[in-house]
Amino acid sequence: MINQGAVKIDGEKIEDARREISIGSEHIYQVGKRKFAKVKLLN
Repeated sequence: MINQGAVKIDGEKIEDARREISIGSEHIYQVGKRKFAKVKLLN
């Protein structure tokens, strides 16, 4: 899905499948048009 351009984090299109996400952050992930998830990484 990332290669197809269908993944966004906080509204920003993700093109790098190896992107690192920092611990303690909170983001809204979108896959396609209708699938959303709010993810919070805890340490």
